[in-house]
Amino acid sequence: MRDLNAVCQIPRIGRLEIEDRVDEVLGECWNGSYPMNVEAICDYLGIAIVPVMELWTKFGVDAFMAADFRTIYADESEFRHCSNRYRFSIAHEIGHFVLHREYFSSRVESLNEWIGASVSNSCNYVEYQANFFAGCLLAPEDELVRVLNNEYGGSFARYYYMVGGEKYTRALTVVRQVFHVSEQVVKRRIRDTIYGIRS
Repeated sequence: MRDLNAVCQIPRIGRLEIEDRVDEVLGECWNGSYPMNVEAICDYLGIAIVPVMELWTKFGVDAFMAADFRTIYADESEFRHCSNRYRFSIAHEIGHFVLHREYFSSRVESLNEWIGASVSNSCNYVEYQANFFAGCLLAPEDELVRVLNNEYGGSFARYYYMVGGEKYTRALTVVRQVFHVSEQVVKRRIRDTIYGIRS
């Protein structure tokens, strides 16, 4: 097998570009309803989702993209229950499809190399990019701000620093219910939106 560092020389993609790529996907195949239908997005992109029994138990992963970028294998239990975790995992893999498919499909020569690159510490930022993509896909910034402004009765940004306060806790609950995402995803999306992080 070749040096994984050579395989993982993917250009770093900034948050603004990732958000733009999410907007492109949403512009093509989002019907405006929540929770985001990740399975419909996969259908539109030509990606099959294949449930695998005990994927998490046996391999410690919720889902993974096949080396040909045409199939996502997902933990069968999460698939069956369509959990928030399942939806995030699928959105994460869609992120790999949108952001990394071109690069990896022209450089990975074997299944073993793909698996090695996927779990390599050399590729950690690739996982970060896919996670950020997933959060943006499941809770797009404009929609997130709209929901938060409705909850706060105006600009939620001025209340953000009251972390742990009753309004903040209520807002987290409302956002989780609207977008069907975890509290961790909500907190990250709010933080990124408030600070307007663009790198």
